[in-house]
Amino acid sequence: MAATVEATIAELLFARLTSLVLSPVLLVSYPGLAFTAPVETAEPNQGKPAPYLRADFIPNRTDNLGLANDASARHQGILQVMTIYPVGQGVIKPTNTAGLIGAHFAKGTILYGSGVSVKVYAKPSVGAPIIEPDKISVPVTILYRSFN
Repeated sequence: MAATVEATIAELLFARLTSLVLSPVLLVSYPGLAFTAPVETAEPNQGKPAPYLRADFIPNRTDNLGLANDASARHQGILQVMTIYPVGQGVIKPTNTAGLIGAHFAKGTILYGSGVSVKVYAKPSVGAPIIEPDKISVPVTILYRSFN
């Protein structure tokens, strides 16, 4: 369990991502944790790379909202989620998954925990597909703010 506002914000955002139910279920790679990219287990694609998600927590500058030493602060930043699909499946599936992630973090979503509230203050942005030799990635940019 997180002990600071900064860590609690990350914890709340990651918990929200973990609660997203997709079909099929996609594994999530979280920053700083060991992760092995999944492979398909069913025929005809058995052993080939499987889709997954990658989450990155990108806090921005904290703003002090008053002159007093104990004044509230505004914590803000980005939760960046990448949908990562193997090449050969086109751009529709990863873009659709990105849209579902964006809807799960809709503008106005508020997350609460350990005395901290985090608000998604803008509609998440689904970016253009990034096509590499072995994968197609579509980024979802989720902007958050927390006043504590």
